[in-house]
Amino acid sequence: DRFLFALCDGMGSGERAGEKSETTISLIENFYKAGFDNDIILSSVNKLLNLERDDVFSTIDVCVVDLKNGIADFVKMGSPPSLIRQEDGCVFVGGGALPVGVLQEAKASTQKAVLREKDMIVLCSDGISDAFASDNEFKDFVLSIKSANPQEFSDKILERALAGNNGYAVDDMTCLVIKIFQA
Repeated sequence: DRFLFALCDGMGSGERAGEKSETTISLIENFYKAGFDNDIILSSVNKLLNLERDDVFSTIDVCVVDLKNGIADFVKMGSPPSLIRQEDGCVFVGGGALPVGVLQEAKASTQKAVLREKDMIVLCSDGISDAFASDNEFKDFVLSIKSANPQEFSDKILERALAGNNGYAVDDMTCLVIKIFQA
């Protein structure tokens, strides 16, 4: 009855950052499958990764949608704000908190949102959000997108982010767009 989607961005680049992201997202997925709640999951994953004592960390951006009541839980550690594009506007969701594994007792930033049919949820890595001069510029661009197709929506955001960096990805650039609809 719940749908989870997530982005995990290893700090830096290359194999070590990729491995850290893969480990982090795998742990999160397994804890969710086991039925634990958000606080226990992020606290446990954070403590496990802190034990590694290395200097490679990951940001976590998780959205869990309850398919029965349309309420989404956004859970973030070190990730940029997410956006919910609604028919009548755009809402920022969360941000802040330290990346996972930095401190043994780090706390995730959590926020709930009520979703409506046709809402588009946008999660992106800092490579995307940093390509815009400000959060408001990013929000204005998202509001200007006319597509109702999540893939086209995501492609337009990525194209604009690349254009803001003269066509180059100066950091990992990931954009995930989910559209809400009733079955």
